Amino acid sequence: MICLLAATPHESLLLRQQLPLISDLRLPGQAFSCQLCSEEIFLLHTGVGIASAASSAARLLGSLSPELLIAFGCGGSYPAAGLRNGDLVLATSEYFGDLGAATEEGFVPLCELGITQSADQPPLFGQRFELHSDWLAGAAQLLNAATELSAAKIVSGPCVTVNTVSGSHKLSQSLEQRTAGICENMEGAALAQVAEFSSVPLLEIRGISNPCGTRDRTLWDLPAGMRIAQQAVLRLLKDLPHLRRLACR
Repeated sequence: MICLLAATPHESLLLRQQLPLISDLRLPGQAFSCQLCSEEIFLLHTGVGIASAASSAARLLGSLSPELLIAFGCGGSYPAAGLRNGDLVLATSEYFGDLGAATEEGFVPLCELGITQSADQPPLFGQRFELHSDWLAGAAQLLNAATELSAAKIVSGPCVTVNTVSGSHKLSQSLEQRTAGICENMEGAALAQVAEFSSVPLLEIRGISNPCGTRDRTLWDLPAGMRIAQQAVLRLLKDLPHLRRLACR
């Protein structure tokens, strides 16, 4: 089973038009499933934000045992990344960007606050989660070869999850400098944490819909970000046997 995770129905509309997905009562509400070339595909709308994403993913993994999670949706690009609306990001890591303390000297991440974590106990928190895997390498290879994605710039790199979207240049610059991130979102690190604790691999795909640091909607293109992310997911699903071979070699 491959499980797909999107925050909102808007971000999965193309998939639901292209795949024979029907409502799935194993997780009543925003869950759908279908068979695709003998593969079971499960789609869940997690809701927006860290809490909704984590609780939805935990509920899913408490009920199902997927081979792979694929999270997808829109993201904002940080300036130094050189990305435009309609470009595509594969996350190599996820970072809780605003989890910490605001001080007179600046922001201090939670991992630098000196909170002791015992090695023989479950972790009290995580700030960064690595998503490097054979699945990631295989996905990058397939997506870069996909003719329908050839107009997009496809980049692998660190993603940053925030509770407060960086709608000002100052906040965007601070987050970019502190995290070395290229793309900002509101769910990825929570999904990465749940996936890591459950020992399930996670791919995260973000379509760029806007530049970070501004709320000027004339610079945004949500449909372009949603569309390219779903096109990438569809390509991976259609090439799933090849992707699995690349991941397992």
